[in-house]
Amino acid sequence: MKNWLEKDKYDIDFIYEGLILDISYYLKQFMLEKGLNKKQLAERMGVSPAYITKIFSGENISLKTVAKILSALEVDAGIKIIDREKINYKTSPNRELFKLIKKQKVNTDESTTFSTAA
Repeated sequence: MKNWLEKDKYDIDFIYEGLILDISYYLKQFMLEKGLNKKQLAERMGVSPAYITKIFSGENISLKTVAKILSALEVDAGIKIIDREKINYKTSPNRELFKLIKKQKVNTDESTTFSTAA
């Protein structure tokens, strides 16, 4: 498994999905810290709860969308990009989930699609 991770750790899709999962995880953490559920966050943003679910599943998430969520949560956040190889960086639990999902995808039919939720 270590060889597989080493081989794919610079894959664009692997990096992209990992970033999406990390963002979803931290946004959900902020939401929980504020004591809000998805319905309440949706009301603050003026969107449907289904839209919030899509965001937290990694669909339709852009930096603008992240900013809208942070604004609704009244959180001023920034992005710090680090090289995990040089720093002892603990990833969110979702990134570990993605590693398992990607492994499962490799071991199944290539036409199989998958989704993850935060």
